[in-house]
Amino acid sequence: MSAVGDIRLDGPIAKIAAGDPAAPSRAVKKLLAADIVFANLETPVTTRGSKTPKTWNFRARPEYLKIVRAAGINVVNVANNHVWDYGEQGFLDTLRALEKGKWDYIGAGRDRARAEEVRLFEFEGLTVGIVGLTSTHPEEAWAKPGKPGVAYSDFDRIPDIVRRAKKKCDVLVVSFHGGTELADEPNDIQKAVAHAAIHAGADLFLGHHPHVLQPVEIYEGKPIVYSLGNFLFVSPSPLTKPEAIARATLSKRGVVRLTFTPLDGNWGRPKPASPEVAAQARAALDRLGAFEARPDLLGFETTAP
Repeated sequence: MSAVGDIRLDGPIAKIAAGDPAAPSRAVKKLLAADIVFANLETPVTTRGSKTPKTWNFRARPEYLKIVRAAGINVVNVANNHVWDYGEQGFLDTLRALEKGKWDYIGAGRDRARAEEVRLFEFEGLTVGIVGLTSTHPEEAWAKPGKPGVAYSDFDRIPDIVRRAKKKCDVLVVSFHGGTELADEPNDIQKAVAHAAIHAGADLFLGHHPHVLQPVEIYEGKPIVYSLGNFLFVSPSPLTKPEAIARATLSKRGVVRLTFTPLDGNWGRPKPASPEVAAQARAALDRLGAFEARPDLLGFETTAP
């Protein structure tokens, strides 16, 4: 399995991909190749709906999903703070577009049970499950019984969601959208959600929302990546320049190896990181000293720019 961070399909990415959906990801697609290639889709896919009152609203045309497909990504999280940017109509259009395109998606559904549902993938006798959760607002976007929306990370429900999912698979990955944007460190909510998920049986925890890389933690022997940063997403802050691909080798024992490949966001055209950017990525990921503590489990592999 390989995983990257946030994707926004409108704005600069759409301009880069005009006439060639593969253009944004061409320099790194081979580095992403895996049985499961995962990312956070932080864009509602719709041409309809009413704009939700907020600072930033995103919206992409359904054909822009070709940009994600061209990168080799085959699983997306939609439990995030932008999927409701154009209300319930925009949200339901997004689900329809993903289903029409035969995408595997997590973290959202037409009611709470379907939003919390684990997606299962089978390879060579191994069953891998992925669940998506978010703590972000607006609250109107949270799925409830009989109400469509995203899977909210309710602390009273996290253990049950994770335990039910783990019963259906050998390896369980929990994707979580939450935290503080541009923060170096995970906040208390991120830590609490991650620890609760691991304690309930998750084998790997992948975070996004801060738009910057945050540290890796080993908790109860399992890896937590608090934030994978951006992928196909142009942010004005230079802090978002370092990105990373997390590549997990999985077995019935869980995560056998988790290796990070640093990237340079390159204003919407990610490329292999220079030595300078790679050093920044490693420093961000290793802020808690996890690489030195568990060299048997964690790796960091640069590629020539």
